[in-house]
Amino acid sequence: MTKSPTRNCLHNRDPLRTSAIQEVPRSFANLIGRPSLVIFCVPDEPNEKTFVNMNLLLKKASELLFLGAETPYTGPSQLRKLTMASSFVLTKDCNLYKTLSAGDMSYFWEYYVMRTAKWLTYFEEFQKIPHDMKLQLLTSFWHVFARLEKMVATAAARRTKVCKNNKMWAMSNGYVLDLNQTKVDFSAISKYPLEQILYFLNGITIFDLNPEVDKLMDLKVTDIEFNFMLAQLMFSYAGKRFQGDVMRICDQFQEVLSNDLHNYYVNEMKMPRYCGRLSQLMQINNAIQNDIWKNRPRGELAALFNVFTVKFSHPDMFIDTGLV
Repeated sequence: MTKSPTRNCLHNRDPLRTSAIQEVPRSFANLIGRPSLVIFCVPDEPNEKTFVNMNLLLKKASELLFLGAETPYTGPSQLRKLTMASSFVLTKDCNLYKTLSAGDMSYFWEYYVMRTAKWLTYFEEFQKIPHDMKLQLLTSFWHVFARLEKMVATAAARRTKVCKNNKMWAMSNGYVLDLNQTKVDFSAISKYPLEQILYFLNGITIFDLNPEVDKLMDLKVTDIEFNFMLAQLMFSYAGKRFQGDVMRICDQFQEVLSNDLHNYYVNEMKMPRYCGRLSQLMQINNAIQNDIWKNRPRGELAALFNVFTVKFSHPDMFIDTGLV
């Protein structure tokens, strides 16, 4: 296998260091430093579902997409520009979740929706499509973005021994979940035992994808490769989900970025025979997509049997997460 030089696998952020992992403060407000944009409205009647209002979050994401990239950048390719966009979030020493609650989960939603939106503002072709379609795509694949980024963050954390076993998972903002130590409490969103809840949330927990995390550790993907993987995974998912004009536009996006990746391999990496390496990267993406399709029936069962006691203002955002 041809090895290529790599920059920090977490995209020019401060590296995940192996110094002592701090415990995350129990207060959710302390964790995010401000009130959440995701609002849980607890019902008066015990048999009613908790209403989860995503309007504030989507309003903020919509404004971000409308304003575009916050920092002008002129690079040699759109793929390179996407890579530069991922350098805005800095990771310091990791923090270990002592307790993981539904409130913490809503922080994940907020973090990845906004992170995906910001990333998309640096893709010029994406900025050319109608605003309504931008929102449609963002709300459909933000959780797909989250899957791959968590896997890459975890691979980097395992290489540096911050995550010491395959029960530990890292987020790109430096937070770590250890299933051997972290107490998971989802009683606010379901009356079922945790083991059964995790069965339905299997897709977003990505526990089935440990072999792919191992492959990411071995491949040591570069920033350019990782951003291409993100784009290919997200746009392929959206195209298959919506078909029609969305598929056509997503295919065009992938063609533009595929040309950029070819030029990167041939001109920058001096690697004209890159098909083998690219095939390994796409095998990882295919495994993620297959995992999404495999777990979709679980979400349908969860909805049928009312496993989760929440009702979302925008349920389409949570298709293929297991929550709807």
